[in-house]
Amino acid sequence: MPRPIVLDVDTGTDDALALLYAVGSPGLDLRGVSCVAGNAGLEQVVDNTLKVLDVAGAHGVPVAAGATKPLIERMRPEGLFHGEDGLAGVQLPPTTRTPTAESAVELLRDQILASEEPVTLVSLAPMTNVAMLLTLHPDVAARLERLVFMGGSASQGNVTAVAEFNVWQDPEAATCVVESGLPVTMYGLDVFNRLLIPQPVADRWTQDPRPVVRAAGELLHRRGTRAAGFEQDYVGVLGDAGALVILTHPELFTTVPLPVRVNLSGIGRGQTIVDQRPDAQDQEALDRDPWPVIDVALDLDVDAAAAAFIEVVEGYAG
Repeated sequence: MPRPIVLDVDTGTDDALALLYAVGSPGLDLRGVSCVAGNAGLEQVVDNTLKVLDVAGAHGVPVAAGATKPLIERMRPEGLFHGEDGLAGVQLPPTTRTPTAESAVELLRDQILASEEPVTLVSLAPMTNVAMLLTLHPDVAARLERLVFMGGSASQGNVTAVAEFNVWQDPEAATCVVESGLPVTMYGLDVFNRLLIPQPVADRWTQDPRPVVRAAGELLHRRGTRAAGFEQDYVGVLGDAGALVILTHPELFTTVPLPVRVNLSGIGRGQTIVDQRPDAQDQEALDRDPWPVIDVALDLDVDAAAAAFIEVVEGYAG
């Protein structure tokens, strides 16, 4: 049985790739998508999301608009890497669809509670919508199998020396998620930055007659030209899409239960502090200073995870 999921996105280039994987994977059943401001403003994020779902043929998946800004922080759009339109200039056909009348939080609540099977909530964006969902509707917790978020780092950051963008954008919301008591998986920069697609694959996709496959190739090339440090013969970090590959192929990732907190003050605000000391989870240590323990992805089989993504994209019909 495919795993029922709902996605929370701020659709930039890598959210778009994640949406293509979520729609195309036989192991996933995408029930709904909520949108939040992040890689672009909310209106642009909603438009991008609808366009990507259209090109993937997922016209029936409901999309809802959510938070326009973080809970406390000012809005700080990430316009450099993803471009002003969030898709780095990749042109997709205009959509004729509109978002649902219900809000993002209402959509998430309704889809989770309506499911006969427990739902996995995947956050690929600043976690403002998710924090409001868990705060306003605590009853959804009993219907969630797991919460997976793309965010944080057990090492260095990307917008500051220690902070990753999604957590840094709304660290209070990230705290709500990390300390929710739910089964949580953190898919952070430690694996995010390593999941690469071979150059010949991306090149071939840009010439594919199938619009959805061609879009994936173009997105990968735009991501590749906007980042440094790629290994030779590879292009385009998959980024957010890996948070869905970890659901369908968990055996390809090394995840470790570790104590994690979000730093809410000072120069390290927005950092996910991951305690990797060997004795950090000793009962005595947890009793002295109880940190939430969540599953943290620290390593992956890069080639096998990339192959899983490639198989899904190449499986799209003409």
